[in-house]
Amino acid sequence: MTVNMMRDKKFVEAIEKGEHILILPHILPDGDTIGSSLALFLAFKKMGKDPWILLTDDIPYNLRFLPVRYIIRETSKIPTPDIVISIDCSDLDRLGTRSQYIHNANRSINIDHHITNTLFADLNIVEPEAAATGEIIYSLIEAMGMDMDSEIATCLYTAISTDTGSFKYSNTTSRTHEIAADLLRNGIVLNDITTEVYQNKPSYQVKLLSAVLSTLEFHYEGQLAVLHVTEDMLNNTGAIPADTDGLIEYARDIKGVEVGILLKELNPGEIKVGLRSKYQIDVSKIAGEFGGGGHSKASGCTIYGSIEDAKNKLIRALNNKL
Repeated sequence: MTVNMMRDKKFVEAIEKGEHILILPHILPDGDTIGSSLALFLAFKKMGKDPWILLTDDIPYNLRFLPVRYIIRETSKIPTPDIVISIDCSDLDRLGTRSQYIHNANRSINIDHHITNTLFADLNIVEPEAAATGEIIYSLIEAMGMDMDSEIATCLYTAISTDTGSFKYSNTTSRTHEIAADLLRNGIVLNDITTEVYQNKPSYQVKLLSAVLSTLEFHYEGQLAVLHVTEDMLNNTGAIPADTDGLIEYARDIKGVEVGILLKELNPGEIKVGLRSKYQIDVSKIAGEFGGGGHSKASGCTIYGSIEDAKNKLIRALNNKL
C-alpha cells in the first residue's frame, strides 16, 4: 500500500465515523478553494453525511455559477461539528477568525498542496506535487467510493483549471491532464466553465484593472514589476477584494519580468502581498521572510504598514536575487 493510499484510507475512516462535517475554504477565496470545498460537500451529501461550508468572505463573481448556494455565512446555523476540514490553507491564518473551529475540533483535517503547509491538523493531507487542492479532492472522492457526477466534476475542473492558469503554469503535470480528461468524460460542459470563469468580467472589474495598471512600476532593470490596489480603488469601482484575483499576472507576464508583485490594501495598515515568478526565483522564500509562504512560483504574505513601506521592503528583499 502506497503512502497516499494509506493517507486516503485514514481519511475515509475518519469521515465514516463522523456525521456533522464543517468545511472551511480559505479567506480571499479563489477557484481552487471554492471548487474543492463544493466538490467535497457534494460527495459527503452522497454519503448521507451532514456537511456544511462556512465562508464569511464574498465569493468571486466568476465562481458564482458553481453551486455556491451551499456556502453559508451564519455560524449560528451550524451544528457542533464532528469533523472540521480546512481546504487549500497553508496555515491557520488563511482561515481568519474561523481558525477557532480547528482549535476546538474533535477531529481536524487539513487538505492542501502548498509546500509551506504548517501541518496544523490532526490529519494532514498535504501533497505539494499536486497542481491544485482539487487534484487531492479528486483522489479522496475516488477513495470514498463515490461516483463522479457532472456537478462534482464541474467543481473540480474549475478548481484545477484556475490554479493552473488554465493548464498554463509549470505546476501542471501529466496527472493534472489525466484528471481533467476524466472530469471531461463525466459530463462537464467545458464551454460553460470557460465562459463563466474567464470570459464574463463585469465592467467594474475592468475599471479596477485600469486603475491597478496605472500603478505599474519596474525595478532591477525591468526584472521586477509591481502593482498595487488601494481601498479607494475598490470603493470607487464598486469592486470587492476577490476581484483582485488574477491581477498579479499582468505584472508577471510582461516580457523581461522575472518577478511580479501585487500589493493589496484591504484594511488600513494591512497589506496583502502576492508574488509570482516566471523562471528561476523561488518566491516562497521571499514570502517566508515576511511570515508567508506558498509555492516556488506563486506565494503570498501579509505586511503591516503602508503600501509604500511594504513595497520598499519587498524590493530590498529581492536585492541580489535579480
